[in-house]
Amino acid sequence: MNMKELASLCGVSVATVSYALRDDTRVSEAVRKRIAQKAREVGYKTNPQNSALVRYRKGSSDALRPPTIAIVYAHGKTSRRSQLIQPHIKVLRRTVKPYGYRLKEFFLGYKPDSQEELLAQLRREEIRGIVLGWGEWQDRMEGFPWEEFAVVSAERNQIHPSLDRISMNHFSATDEAFQQLEESKVSRIGLICHTDLPLRVRKNIIGSYRMNVHRRDHWASDIPPYFYTLGESPEDFLEWFSQYQLDAILSHRIIDLTFFKDGGIRFPQDAQYAVIEIDDGGKGGESGVIGRDDLGRVLAETIAAKLHYDERVNPETEGNLILVDGYWHNGSTTSQ
Repeated sequence: MNMKELASLCGVSVATVSYALRDDTRVSEAVRKRIAQKAREVGYKTNPQNSALVRYRKGSSDALRPPTIAIVYAHGKTSRRSQLIQPHIKVLRRTVKPYGYRLKEFFLGYKPDSQEELLAQLRREEIRGIVLGWGEWQDRMEGFPWEEFAVVSAERNQIHPSLDRISMNHFSATDEAFQQLEESKVSRIGLICHTDLPLRVRKNIIGSYRMNVHRRDHWASDIPPYFYTLGESPEDFLEWFSQYQLDAILSHRIIDLTFFKDGGIRFPQDAQYAVIEIDDGGKGGESGVIGRDDLGRVLAETIAAKLHYDERVNPETEGNLILVDGYWHNGSTTSQ
């Protein structure tokens, strides 16, 4: 039972229930008593996280600190996945602050009892909101009592079927990149992805790529994706590039342009180059699709709303997938 459901039972707004349960005089005494009685009947209890938020916003003396939202990472602080999501976490942190929340980071790591330690700390600090970062979660959270928490996941792969996920719209981003490359009159577009690409994202990107190359008769559809490993030398890439006579490269994420330069490839002179998902706001000069602040903002607004309405995970329902669109950024790697 959450506040929204209690409001529906009482035939009033959520705001009225919120005021009534705090004994606020903006609601008549009769209505306050009726709502309090109904709350007792159905066993509804106020969420301490919301009470803390109210005290924080009012600036009362007993609000020692604002209520906390946990950012939980699957890997360590310096891991690639933990670092890649940081631009979005920065926006998340900035966006939840006006709602009265602060963020605290937790790094799960690989210790056998890491899940138990995390749960104990969340309970000890009375944290009820969780945002899950990018990472290889697999079954590492199996058996976790999700129903105790309000949860939003930024990881596209499903960690638990009942969790809401928020992700970049890889389909629309790939479509946008192809539309922009089409203006450059290219016909042989090769897809390059990192080897550590999450399985679900890999399927989405490759599937969208294949759909797009079949949209035009003059676009080559016989080019297999190239999987790039961080730190590799460019020899294998150059062999792929030459074998399929590419005039354009589409990358899922940013790859250091030095890698291509070391192989003697210049953009856009030797080929057009576009990126499907740019996380750094386009600071590096690559052309591609930028997510702006939308992913971090939607994560913030969603978890704040869940906490406000005490909307905890319901293991009997399937979570939603919310897709965030980006916009095209003209960099220096495509012809203007």
